[in-house]
Amino acid sequence: MWYVIQTETGREQELVDAIDRVLCGSGYKRCFVIRQECVWRIRGGYKTYIKPLFPSYVFAETDAPEAFFLSLKQVNRLSRLLGNDGVFGTVTEEEQALLCRMMGEGRGDGQECLVRRSPVRVSADGEITEAGGFLKDYLDQIVKKRLRKRSVTIEIPFLGELRRIQAGIRVVGKDPD
Repeated sequence: MWYVIQTETGREQELVDAIDRVLCGSGYKRCFVIRQECVWRIRGGYKTYIKPLFPSYVFAETDAPEAFFLSLKQVNRLSRLLGNDGVFGTVTEEEQALLCRMMGEGRGDGQECLVRRSPVRVSADGEITEAGGFLKDYLDQIVKKRLRKRSVTIEIPFLGELRRIQAGIRVVGKDPD
């Protein structure tokens, strides 16, 4: 199962590296940060960059969360396993499947954990008419679109509640691949 570790925003990869260095794979299968591809609008063009999909969250895959939590105390970084009343916060199978779909077929299994920008087609009046990538299944869950900024905000279930996340898009016919 996947569990979520909370750390300081911007120090996610630092925590992953520290866990890998100190624990050396003991008590967990892997530790990772899910990232997303985004763009900045600069001088009439777009520059691609990568940022965490869930800032301050690091994911760990383990079958023994209690032992992993105790081992985590050896890591000299501010981190805590998310949970309520001593029960660890787990990523449900449905949420894990959704995150794997967002990362693409076969992703989330030790390969690069990156959510790429979804290609979209836009009508003349600025409505998204069709989408590719993971977004094709979530067109009805778009709550905000910013075509100029090449992003949409979708609402997905995550850690037991509906969360809004921003996802990058690529307009077919206007943006380079």
